[in-house]
Amino acid sequence: MKKYIPNYILYLFKVYFLSIWVLTFLRLAELYLNWDLTASIPKSDRITYLFKTIVLGVRFDTVILVYFLALPFLVLFLNDLLFKNNSKGLKLVKILVFFLLSILFFIGGADIPYFGHFNYRLTSAALMWMDNPSFVFGMIFQEPSYWGILIPIILILFLFYRSNNAIVKNTFQQNQVIHWANKLTAFILFSGILFFGLRGKFDFDQSPLGPVDAYYSDYSIMNQMAMNPAFTFLKSLTDAQKSSNQEIDLMDNQLAIEKVKKYLVRTGNAYSPITQQVIPDSSLTTKPNVVLIMMEGLSAVRLEAFGSKHNCTPFLDSLAKQSVLFKNIYSAGIHTHNGIYGTLTSFPSIFQRHALKQIPILKYNSLPRVLQKQNYNTIYFTNHDVEFDNVGGFLTENGIDNMVSDRIYPPEKVLSSMGVTDEYMFDYSLPILNDLAAKEDPFLSVFMTTSNHKPYVFPEEFKKPFKVDQFNACAFADYSLRTFFEKAKKEEWFDNTIFVLVSDHGWSINPQYDLSVNHSYVPLLFYSPKYITKPRVEWKMGGQIDVFPSIMGLLNLPYENNTLGIDLFKQNRPYIYFNGDTRIGVMDKKYLYIYRKDGPESLHEYFSKENIIEQNRAKADSMRDYAFANMQVADFLISKNKVGSSN
Repeated sequence: MKKYIPNYILYLFKVYFLSIWVLTFLRLAELYLNWDLTASIPKSDRITYLFKTIVLGVRFDTVILVYFLALPFLVLFLNDLLFKNNSKGLKLVKILVFFLLSILFFIGGADIPYFGHFNYRLTSAALMWMDNPSFVFGMIFQEPSYWGILIPIILILFLFYRSNNAIVKNTFQQNQVIHWANKLTAFILFSGILFFGLRGKFDFDQSPLGPVDAYYSDYSIMNQMAMNPAFTFLKSLTDAQKSSNQEIDLMDNQLAIEKVKKYLVRTGNAYSPITQQVIPDSSLTTKPNVVLIMMEGLSAVRLEAFGSKHNCTPFLDSLAKQSVLFKNIYSAGIHTHNGIYGTLTSFPSIFQRHALKQIPILKYNSLPRVLQKQNYNTIYFTNHDVEFDNVGGFLTENGIDNMVSDRIYPPEKVLSSMGVTDEYMFDYSLPILNDLAAKEDPFLSVFMTTSNHKPYVFPEEFKKPFKVDQFNACAFADYSLRTFFEKAKKEEWFDNTIFVLVSDHGWSINPQYDLSVNHSYVPLLFYSPKYITKPRVEWKMGGQIDVFPSIMGLLNLPYENNTLGIDLFKQNRPYIYFNGDTRIGVMDKKYLYIYRKDGPESLHEYFSKENIIEQNRAKADSMRDYAFANMQVADFLISKNKVGSSN
């Protein structure tokens, strides 16, 4: 056979099979680390699903390997045909193969913590933060658990480097004498093999292998593990660059507008088709201050009020009993920038779009801007770099007067890439808030905490109550909140203040689907002994996008609501929707609908794995239309720069 098969083809086959072993090892390692997610799979069926996942995974791995090996194949062919396997050409290919496949293996390793956080394979959403690399790499290298991934990947790359060198040496140690016609024939035949490898299928009546093919079961973990993270990353990256994705096309704009006007009970005007002047029946004798605290990564299920048995938020649980607590609230998305944007502007997040990085930055009729018009002083506190995610730029253009961040804190108090601790940030804020309270006008103070985010940092005086730092971080965030309230209660402005607490997003705790509900399930509570005299629990469906209108309802101040949010104290929603990068979730009190850009839609009863969409098509269509219409209108207003006010 050596008379007919060029050495370079044998070399590529060897590299391919070695790479398949590496990628399968990474897949099995990731599955092992997330084995708890297979608990709902009957034990008798796990081996069957594992086999199917591995086989399907090899197909996805093959597709991405063909992409990565296409250039080395072309270089090797030319080097063989024109230069008879010149040593310099082989050295170039050896370096090229190692470089390209190192990227592939590194992505496979990076996907392990990414999946652990988002419960979804790596996508281009990971690039949202790369405009601030020092922050990102600081966070990575300061978190010990990430080293448990990085060190094995470095070892894999070293072993692959050695193996690749050995394969080159053994494969090309003898010169071949093959007629040029045979070389050309071999090239054409191998190109055909690569073509089918690239498609991932032999059937030309079907589309090439894609994410939709990975959804072969009702078990998210098995579907997700079948995909290759480099495949999902590159596909989402190319999709994001398509002009059709710059503006969404979920529904006809006019149809969406008519639906949203009906859903939200809006009349609109010449400026915006959904805007509404809100005029309260009465007004308060004094304007209350507003303290809005967004808690980093605090899923609702961490609270005792939502069924947690861990007792890591004793203060929040006690505060919830004295507040109006909303128990069916969902974040706009799964990232902090989604939470900041959704909470302050009442606009939903749309797929992988980073709303805070708009060019130019649009001026929304946001909570800070509306309160500015009511003579409120507005201030924003964060633990770390205020320019990360372009938070500073966006909020400066949207109604925040002053920013307090690690640029102001003493350098010795900045303990990690997450900046100062929550406790220190709250302590630092008190004299500033006292100064604001001494002025004639009220204030809006927005806090964005970070102590519940890796890398976890605990001051020496904090006694960690748990063996697991994830719970300790949650407990420390709660402890910091307690100390803030205890000190704030001693200040004169406390009684005339409405406190609002919500999470920026939740956490992927016990995910049942590829769209983790708990990653968007957040607590929302309104606390003010003076203005909220009847603490209670509300079960209305709502989201972060409803925080702004609900605050305005409590303040009894007139304003123009040109948002997708409602006043939860006066209005109701049939559904709430939230974004998961490439997916949309829609919920009511019984069903979860999931739309996937690159996969099948599904409908589930809480928390059944079974997809019951075909038996409940009308329900699924109603939920989808609700989300699509709201998101389409949001996109329409953004594209037309109609997100401000008409006066």
